[in-house]
Amino acid sequence: MIQDTALVFILLVHFLADFCLQTNDQAIMKSTDLKHLQRHVLTYSLCWVLGAYCMLSSWLLALSFASITYVCHILTDFATSRIGNPFWEKKDYHTGFVVVGADQVLHYLQLIYTYEILSKI
Repeated sequence: MIQDTALVFILLVHFLADFCLQTNDQAIMKSTDLKHLQRHVLTYSLCWVLGAYCMLSSWLLALSFASITYVCHILTDFATSRIGNPFWEKKDYHTGFVVVGADQVLHYLQLIYTYEILSKI
């Protein structure tokens, strides 16, 4: 079971990388332009190289964590940004935020399970 400090750290790094460091253009354009999606996910994953090193104390495990996270994050954002975009365009904010919430749950689960697995190595 994940430690409280590791969980809080994961949530904070995720917030910084997924929200604070995502540009407005990336947030708006990632549902229609792969270049913006890739830049967002690359920035996000680079944050996790350092974040995972702080948690796992191994550069190899940190790079593994960031690589797994890159693949999972780009697949998740590719799907959820395209699912959510029509709702935002129709100003159906409730459903748009439901999609954002689902996106976040998928990210949290991936990060927690990846940490759980790699911390046992």
